[in-house]
Amino acid sequence: MANNLDQPQSPSTTVNTHVKQSDREMDNNSPLCPDWVFLNNANVHVAKDRGWFKTYTPFTSKVDGSPFFSPPHHLAVLGIGTVEIPTKRSPNTSGVASHSSLLLHNVLHVPDCLCNFIGQPIMSDGYNFTLRSGAKSQGTIKDSKGKNVAYFDPKRPLCTIKIRSPPNGPPLGPYVLKEDELYMLGCRWEDAERRKWQLFQANNGLSTSGQNPASYTAEETAFLKKNYGSEFHFLTQHGLNIHIQQDRDEGRAILRAVMRDAELSDEEEEESDDESAWQGHQAD
Repeated sequence: MANNLDQPQSPSTTVNTHVKQSDREMDNNSPLCPDWVFLNNANVHVAKDRGWFKTYTPFTSKVDGSPFFSPPHHLAVLGIGTVEIPTKRSPNTSGVASHSSLLLHNVLHVPDCLCNFIGQPIMSDGYNFTLRSGAKSQGTIKDSKGKNVAYFDPKRPLCTIKIRSPPNGPPLGPYVLKEDELYMLGCRWEDAERRKWQLFQANNGLSTSGQNPASYTAEETAFLKKNYGSEFHFLTQHGLNIHIQQDRDEGRAILRAVMRDAELSDEEEEESDDESAWQGHQAD
């Protein structure tokens, strides 16, 4: 079985607000990869071309392009943003009546990915999907009101949505997926990388790499030891090197973001417990 995600491994990545892109990547008129495949084993959306993005924030990260295999096969992420895919809602309609769009949030820009992926977050984006076997359609994607916004094209390999081409859509390049090939596609954005993005947003888009976070407090040291054993193990888990001061600075910033998330989760659980107790009292 062919693994079509084999690309040269990217180096370890850090938060960076200044990512220089080639003229082709910045040119929204360049032909775009037309294959948008739904993967129920992907925990994130991925777009191959910069031109797909409606909003875009340069941000370096990495994604595991072969989650079925060990060790992880990392591909470079250059940015994150919103993508609006011009779609055809049904094979049974034509003209303007067939036009719709699929709006995806927090899409990773991964130029080295084989094609574009629609992942599990499609449901948190407000859509539902159904898969079936049929001559005209292999399933549909519906919005929160139950209205068709896209369908899976039976003429294309895998669960590929039907998108609009010019003049009612963007300029498209050749299809990447081939009918006569087998694919084992997957995509996973690790929690550590996702937390870097959350930290980046919490800092209003400022890179942590230029900062010098204060040393660990006694509380932070206790949290670190209890949950990770040591700073070394914590940094290693997040792809950082304890012998590099910049990595240690970033590690402290990440740990503080993790602790904030843990505190928020504890508060939500306490509120839930209080509400349950109150409801039980009301029932007495």
